[in-house]
Amino acid sequence: MACLAVSNATAASIPLPDKHFSARYMGFAADNARACLLGSRFDPDTGQGSGELVLLDLKRDAVRWHVRISPPEDFVSLQPEQCAIDGENVYLLANVNTQSQQSMNQTLVYLYQFSADGKQLGFKNLIEQGRDQYGYALGLSANGVQVAGYIKDVEKDVDQYSLFTVAVDRQLKAGKPNVRKTGAFASGAKARLVGDNLYIAGQFLPAKLAQNDWVDDFANSRLLVNGGYAWSMRPFKKAPRDVAMGVSQQGALYSLAYGDAGSTLAVTSAEGKQLSLASYPSKYCESSSISEYGNAVLALRKPCSGKSKAAELLAISPASGKETPLQLAPGEPVFAATNMGQWFVVSKDSGKLALSKGSIEGDTVFSLALAGVEHSLNVGPIKVNQKGEHSFDYVYEQRAGDCRFSLNGRATELDVFNPEGPDGKEAPQIVVYDSAAGGFIIPLKGPLRTVTFEGSLSPEQLKNSCGSKKAAKFSLEFNAAGARR
Repeated sequence: MACLAVSNATAASIPLPDKHFSARYMGFAADNARACLLGSRFDPDTGQGSGELVLLDLKRDAVRWHVRISPPEDFVSLQPEQCAIDGENVYLLANVNTQSQQSMNQTLVYLYQFSADGKQLGFKNLIEQGRDQYGYALGLSANGVQVAGYIKDVEKDVDQYSLFTVAVDRQLKAGKPNVRKTGAFASGAKARLVGDNLYIAGQFLPAKLAQNDWVDDFANSRLLVNGGYAWSMRPFKKAPRDVAMGVSQQGALYSLAYGDAGSTLAVTSAEGKQLSLASYPSKYCESSSISEYGNAVLALRKPCSGKSKAAELLAISPASGKETPLQLAPGEPVFAATNMGQWFVVSKDSGKLALSKGSIEGDTVFSLALAGVEHSLNVGPIKVNQKGEHSFDYVYEQRAGDCRFSLNGRATELDVFNPEGPDGKEAPQIVVYDSAAGGFIIPLKGPLRTVTFEGSLSPEQLKNSCGSKKAAKFSLEFNAAGARR
């Protein structure tokens, strides 16, 4: 029943089943108990590209299953883009190339569905419109999933670009696509569906573009799934040479560019405000795996000189661009991701691949045991936006035998006040934070040594929780010396 300050401590290492696995995306279940890890493979003998999907049990630090997905209909290649976990179903979004010859090739968007034990339940070509299609992002909805991407039409010597979103139910029945004929983001854009919003960063292509022409227009946008742009902005003052992008769970957009003069990191909030733009000299060029890392940005970067040198993991300050090397896992890092206060790194060591995970530096983890149930609370570092508003990410979890239950989200500052102590005198100030799952009370000043978390579980949450099924309301006090309820 103690408070643990965790700083880059590796919690576990999970061996991956294929040493040729090339990781490119990681998605997480709502309860944080499972994750899907996507990879790609290329067979030089056949010239065929395929996808690989690994389902991970993050509570037992093990691989549940691993499947390889070949291109459908004898097509030439399948490029996996994103995966999502909905209850017992796992979904995979992929872009499929029909021919190796570019003049004859079509790119098509496919959605695959797998069962809890890795059995393929079905697959579907989602969009029948246009000459080519491309899928950016896959997200969960109330009845299944949402998919976002672009449609490319060709008329004479002009390419026409439209952006689409489409809902697909759990029987893989697709609804009518919502098509915006106002341009689209090019392939390679980074995107995330967050609720009814699509957050996306990349090169924007106009609605009509002459073939073999190119427009250098890097943009960040938030689009409404049901139609329309919420906002769109250009984060760079000058056209960037090369940009790697990432999108946080809340919709913040990170863009890391490099050129002859050095590197530039731009951070755009989910509300469309540019939070920072730091240009700085750097020995690193090519970047990947851009994600939120506490108050910093995590990036996998290769040195500019000596292209064969291994990439390094860096924590980058959005304000100054200071790059701090991180050694989170043994061996050479090849992929990284973050989720709700945890980091995940795929690394190669002695020719073998493994996934390591741990808590992000700056997070504080509390734990307590009550009535046979283990409770833990992971509190991320407190962040301040341009308006001076404070917030933090959190993960609350219950464990009892085989039962696992969790709540996660972002808590925002609601009020600051001075309580009275037992002697009637004014006690140190405390801060009240509010979130979808409940409220938090923490001290205003000093180290984080105590947190009160209270709220009410919905009937479905109460059913899945590990404690009493009778009391929906809860009030938990976590502290360094002990806990009480």
